[in-house]
Amino acid sequence: MHHAGTQPIRTKRLILRRFTPADAAAAYHNWQTDPQVTKYLTWPPYTDFAQAQERIAWVADQYAQPNFYYWAIQLADQSAAVIGNIAVVRADENIRSLAIGYVSGQAWWGHGYMPETLRVVIDFLFTNTDVQRIEATHDVRNPDSGKVMAKAGMRKEGVLRQRGRNNTGVCDEAMYAILRSDWTKKAAPSHGLSGSAS
Repeated sequence: MHHAGTQPIRTKRLILRRFTPADAAAAYHNWQTDPQVTKYLTWPPYTDFAQAQERIAWVADQYAQPNFYYWAIQLADQSAAVIGNIAVVRADENIRSLAIGYVSGQAWWGHGYMPETLRVVIDFLFTNTDVQRIEATHDVRNPDSGKVMAKAGMRKEGVLRQRGRNNTGVCDEAMYAILRSDWTKKAAPSHGLSGSAS
């Protein structure tokens, strides 16, 4: 599978870029310590700033790998706050499939930032790699995450019973996906992507 690595992406409201060690404090305070944010995630809220530092350091080390996709989501306005991240969390090279996961701080929920982010990452991956399928899942008790996927052009394919485990225990997962053929039909990229690298 052809890969492009984590390259900067810009929209009118957002900058998606690589993490640096300087981002650890914002990540820690804006989402990593919040039990509401992490409720349906697979990792518990952080309780020590060293955890954030170690995580960001590990991420920064991985950028040398061309198949590593992990973006910091930063507001493009004067506040320049790092509000979350989006990443490829699983890959199947045999069928050229990538799974995406994302998170943002509560203060930025409800503003359309995550659908916007997911759309441009989908555009980036279809434009710069030869991926054929991009998928994402969410706990069925967290329907707002499904709304993000739908707004980004992904289609719900069904519910996988007791397929996942997160901080609430074993859960049913809703599966969403978009195929390259779906994306091509929508004359992508046409979602406001203004600066992805090729």
